[in-house]
Amino acid sequence: MAVVPVEVSCESCGAKLVVEPSHRTARCPYCDSPSVIDRPGTPDRPDPVFAIGFSIDGNRARGLLRAHLSGRRWAPTALRRAAAERVEGVYVPVYLYSAVADSRYHAAIGENYTTTEFDAKRKTTRRVTKTELRDLEGRHRCSVDDLVVTASEGIPNTELQAVEPFDLGGLRRFTPALIAGWISEEPSLSRDECLDLARMESRAAVEGRLHSFMPGDSHTGLRFSTELTAEAMDLTLVPIWVCAVRWRSDREPIRLLVNGQTGSVAGAIPVSWAKIAAVVAAGLALIGFAVILGALL
Repeated sequence: MAVVPVEVSCESCGAKLVVEPSHRTARCPYCDSPSVIDRPGTPDRPDPVFAIGFSIDGNRARGLLRAHLSGRRWAPTALRRAAAERVEGVYVPVYLYSAVADSRYHAAIGENYTTTEFDAKRKTTRRVTKTELRDLEGRHRCSVDDLVVTASEGIPNTELQAVEPFDLGGLRRFTPALIAGWISEEPSLSRDECLDLARMESRAAVEGRLHSFMPGDSHTGLRFSTELTAEAMDLTLVPIWVCAVRWRSDREPIRLLVNGQTGSVAGAIPVSWAKIAAVVAAGLALIGFAVILGALL
């Protein structure tokens, strides 16, 4: 189905603006006034329930990005020296997911004990630690609270996780005034897709809790099945500074993200194999020089 752009009138100067359907906000090019598009919610594009405001401004975000790049010793020099070409503050849509996890598990629990063994060859005795295994099965119930999953095709869940966590104490009820003047993205993943992501993340979290919950000195062969109930999902807008760093004209920009609330920075930084090769070559040359010098002395 074709996606139709949205037309909105600037409330300050009356200009007619054509806005991307994936955006909830716009800024008038004639009077620089921000506008928030009032469009009715749908099942896949509901109205946000909560939002977290930006605590870090653009200058601070640029400084954090430069520090992040300069600390990468093996990154290409041109990339480390590159300034952020464009840093955009974006309200990214996510879902806050909560549920009750009811799990049935089975594992082999190891209990350590010590015994004395006689070494016939050496005619000595020694203390040996051994492990006795016993089967354990049972039920574990816990809550999964405020798990964050992306609702944006542009920011995959793995990238979002890299700049988490967000301080959810900063949650505010959504109002258009919170996002006025900022880029605000509409959800581009369906609610069902986000629900699948949340359930997958929840089961991974439950597995970690079950490993910690197991008694004894060790355990092995943990198997479990989990039923998630009382599920709740609230669409929330979170603040992200998005930066594209172009370090070579023949390469795609490197995308870095800055958590607009906490300042956490993440992004895949390439490695300069030429720089590594130069260091290795210098090391080998130094070793060769030492060998020759040793032969001459």
